Amino acid sequence: MIKIIHITEPDMIEFSMKLAKIHDINVSKLIIKIGVWVREMFVRINDELPEDTIGIPIELKQSFTLPEELSYEIVIKNRYLTIGPLIAFLAYRGKKNMSPQKLELFKHRFKNYKKINGLVFICAAKGINPSTKTIEGYYYNPNGKNPETRWIYGVFPYPNTVYKRKLIKGYRYNDLISSIGDRIINSFFFLKADIAKMSQQDKNFQKYFPYTEMLDTEEQLSKLIKHYHVIYIKPSNGRQGIGIYKVTMDLHGNYQFMDRMKKVLCLGKGEQLNKFLNKCKGKNYIIQQGIESLVNNQQIDFRVYAQKNKMGQWVCQGMIGRLAKKGAVVTNLYFTEKLLPGLEAIKTIFNTDHAKAIKIQGEIYKQCIAVCEELDKKFGNNGDVAIDVIVDANQRVWILEINKDFGYRSLVKLKNRKLLRTLYTTPFEYAKTLAGF
Repeated sequence: MIKIIHITEPDMIEFSMKLAKIHDINVSKLIIKIGVWVREMFVRINDELPEDTIGIPIELKQSFTLPEELSYEIVIKNRYLTIGPLIAFLAYRGKKNMSPQKLELFKHRFKNYKKINGLVFICAAKGINPSTKTIEGYYYNPNGKNPETRWIYGVFPYPNTVYKRKLIKGYRYNDLISSIGDRIINSFFFLKADIAKMSQQDKNFQKYFPYTEMLDTEEQLSKLIKHYHVIYIKPSNGRQGIGIYKVTMDLHGNYQFMDRMKKVLCLGKGEQLNKFLNKCKGKNYIIQQGIESLVNNQQIDFRVYAQKNKMGQWVCQGMIGRLAKKGAVVTNLYFTEKLLPGLEAIKTIFNTDHAKAIKIQGEIYKQCIAVCEELDKKFGNNGDVAIDVIVDANQRVWILEINKDFGYRSLVKLKNRKLLRTLYTTPFEYAKTLAGF
């Protein structure tokens, strides 16, 4: 680890005698990289500098913030010297919601900061400034004793890596990715419609999911209900089960649309049905094969938490089971009767012993990692997702949904602090690796 200080000489970088020896620095100039900021500077060895210290021009403060109180790492390759890592945690869309007090909600994400070092800052999509290649935000000061000293405002250069939890729109995203390359974790916010369209294009991709198409016509609805008996229609960008309908057909040939509140809309063929379908099509609804996994007429599914570790490899960090209320269409927390640890949920469904439950869990994890690897090929770099899974009576694993901007309330209710800490901190370990440190 190194410290930085600011010196008065422009276009000059100074090294302590110790650092110069360790890194065999014997050139007159180096190309300095701080995030995407790059400049060639003269090199000077200053034996009066404290050990493990680098001096950089004070004039850089006019362009961006690089705090002196933080510890950094350096990477020297050929004539390039990179100081960092610089990691942006994009946790907001708008800047107005950010303040030191509100950022306290995120301090648990930085419990492993000593493994990361460097400049880690929280920012908003609207804080990205393409004209200056900078981002407004608040950096994390590990020595801070209260919100005001723990979260400090600054304007930072585009970083080495972005851990993205919120959508970045249009020109800001385009400029960011053109500047830092494929080093944005969860780069593309795919929707259910994107998964459905890709499934129709690629049969190998389709195999992970219940049969899925974009909702189109009454004929399509009729055909799929006759084939699968139960289907679901879902809005492409829906959340918390809003807009989802479980669709069946009664003995009279009428369609029964049940929403998450168990309200049933009965529609026969004709104008009313087509009007309803057209309204759904306008919101990019998908239509999906229904998979049943019932215990006492209660749907049960799993949420699997998958992340890339510091080696950049997909791993399943853990999972939970969600037992829905009787007759509920969805298993979101509001409609869940009981949360269970993953293995306990498997034992409940299949009435099996521990060894068999471990085997089923292994198959769930295998399918989740496989679909994550496919996501990287088809939708850009990912690294932190929650996958909703269902296992049918034949113990076949089906992927229902893949979530990026997911919450943690279920784990809080289960008091699974170990898994929570892992999920909060692992993306920054991967971000550091992605940054080249």
